[in-house]
Amino acid sequence: MMILSRFSAVALLALASPSLAQDPLAPSPEEESDEDEPVLTTPEPAAPVQPPAPKPLVVPKDWRGVFAAIRSGDWPAADAGIAALPDHVLKPVAKAELYTAKNSPKVELGPIVQLLSEAPDLPQAEQLQRMAFSRGATEAPGIARAARMIPLGAAPRRHRSRPVNGDPVADQLRAALEPLVKDNLAPQAEALYQQSAALLTAEGRAEAAQRVAWIYYLVGRDADAKRVAEAGISGVTGDWAAQAQWIAGLADWRLNNCDSAAGHFRAVAYSQAESELRAAGAYWAGRAEQACRRPANVEPMMKLAARAPDSFYGLLARETLGMSKALPPPSPASSRIESLPNIRRANELAAIGERSLAEQMIRHQARIGNPSDHGALIAKARTMELPATAYWLAHNGPQGARVSAADRFPLPRWAPSGGWRIDPAWAWAHARQESDFRHAAVSPAGAVGLMQVRPGTAGDFARARGVAVGNLSDPATNLEYGQSFIELMRRNAATQGQMVKIIAAYNAGPVPVTRWNYINHRNDPLLWIESLNYWETRYYVPAVLRNLWVYEGLRGTPQTTLHELAQGRWPSFPTYRR
Repeated sequence: MMILSRFSAVALLALASPSLAQDPLAPSPEEESDEDEPVLTTPEPAAPVQPPAPKPLVVPKDWRGVFAAIRSGDWPAADAGIAALPDHVLKPVAKAELYTAKNSPKVELGPIVQLLSEAPDLPQAEQLQRMAFSRGATEAPGIARAARMIPLGAAPRRHRSRPVNGDPVADQLRAALEPLVKDNLAPQAEALYQQSAALLTAEGRAEAAQRVAWIYYLVGRDADAKRVAEAGISGVTGDWAAQAQWIAGLADWRLNNCDSAAGHFRAVAYSQAESELRAAGAYWAGRAEQACRRPANVEPMMKLAARAPDSFYGLLARETLGMSKALPPPSPASSRIESLPNIRRANELAAIGERSLAEQMIRHQARIGNPSDHGALIAKARTMELPATAYWLAHNGPQGARVSAADRFPLPRWAPSGGWRIDPAWAWAHARQESDFRHAAVSPAGAVGLMQVRPGTAGDFARARGVAVGNLSDPATNLEYGQSFIELMRRNAATQGQMVKIIAAYNAGPVPVTRWNYINHRNDPLLWIESLNYWETRYYVPAVLRNLWVYEGLRGTPQTTLHELAQGRWPSFPTYRR
């Protein structure tokens, strides 16, 4: 308002005063010419506006330059480079990339048909065929049809149980319990549960009982946890019943009720739960039988757990029984796939640094190729240092494909930019769990790369060293920060240098670990793990340890932490010896 008033005053003053209203550079009335007619002049013609000079065309001299031009959107340069370079195994790849790139110039029907005729096995073949039909083709060259990829199995891993379906009362109760669960308000949660118990289905009752019992267990009220869990699973055999049996068993273990604990854990072992929880139930049933001094009952339960040889508790059981812990060897390489066009393209792409495109070629070959070649494709990805593709193919393939359990544990030859200061097996154990070896993975929380490094954490390390952060998608850079964070957690007072706590701190940070040091774990590292209140960390720690033991087995190095955990001891962080 102050600014507008000032301008208004100036305007009024200008209207009132001729000296202000008149242009100060105009002649005064007495200086005006006596001529009646103005002097006419012809204005100079305006110079025409020149269009900007066209960007000079720089034709790429090699295929590396062609793919760089495509990525940067320099379509004329890419097109000219493709035309200028001699025929090569990468020419169809470059054409397909150019034709299908976002915002690239529309390509006519003829070049598309020609490309499909030359390379019907490209990853973009289906898209190119659709483009041909959209441009008026009545028929297009045949392409290699891709098979549907199906799951090929996976190493056992703990999962959160899914909410019970088809029970509206359970749905309402679940929502009402959620804030009480978060705040560990067990009595209030039980009161709410009891109000609805008679209206719940059997599975709905088991779910609610498990949730309430778990709160009681977390706050150390083990007798109440046992009571609620047992009451909620009467006559129920589903997944939630197994979870409730598990809590009742843990509560009995802390109450020194070895006989009752053995019964609950045995029920988990023979339940319909996922294999990792069944193996856990069998192993803990064996522990409970040992505590009850019934050695004849220990071995059968340990053998049952050992049937899951690539699970956390399966490996512990095998160590306890003195059984072999080695997985079958990885799928072998085979020269028969080297002549396949997509494999030849993958080789050439990797040679010029186009590793993502190389991965596309191998994955697509798995879709269109013979299922009997699947293991060889995994081996090819492994030897080309493409662990994310090796991992993916070990879990997904066409009907009839066969893989080895060891294929699910890639062992790349990467190294941190500062060299190894921890055993590489520790890094791979984390990377497998964090990112499935996807070097450019970004989590919803913003963590990046192989070991899911947070940019803020990387920045802290970089500032302390007086260097730039670098590219967190680069494996060497990411491994360096991941390794540094593991070392930092090892030195943190919360972890006490104990391996299971260092792994927990890597996942959750040191502050929760400080709280978890007060858990009633009875100096038992396995009980400590199973009593963590963060479900993600509770499942993360066993998974990373399992990964570590498998990697140690594949590399032929001592499985020290496995031996110590099987003995009930807290493993310390090992010193790395090159």
